[in-house]
Amino acid sequence: MTGKIRRIIDKHIRIEKLRVPIGNDLALNPGELQFIRAVGHNEGVNINTLGSILSVTRSAASQMAGKLVKKGLVKKQAPPHNKKETLIFLTPMGKDAFKVHEEFHQRHFNELLNRLDDFSDAQIVTAVMVLSVVEGIMDERMAELFNF
Repeated sequence: MTGKIRRIIDKHIRIEKLRVPIGNDLALNPGELQFIRAVGHNEGVNINTLGSILSVTRSAASQMAGKLVKKGLVKKQAPPHNKKETLIFLTPMGKDAFKVHEEFHQRHFNELLNRLDDFSDAQIVTAVMVLSVVEGIMDERMAELFNF
């Protein structure tokens, strides 16, 4: 069983390094897609909140915003009442990327649910319990290594 878990983790690590094509000869890395997804679900979010949503520093969120501004996917805007704050919005191209990525997630989530239909409720409960143990261990390692 531990071999299977290790293979799943290794596959996830490899996937996290791949660039995902989203159309218009544009491919984004998972961090960029997570940023776009966070903005898409929280349009007009400020950099501090975006950093919290993504579990990154304000500086990291700001740097990613700048990178995606250059790619034409997001735009920065100061609200009229606070010139020190920066709000992030998706551009039309960013909205297209968001839509493609959301459809991708939905398609794969639906496939997972379809395949899980073959299992009994008791089997699902057992699997959830095993995954909870694995997640707990991962949380402990993250806290130990990264002070989360």
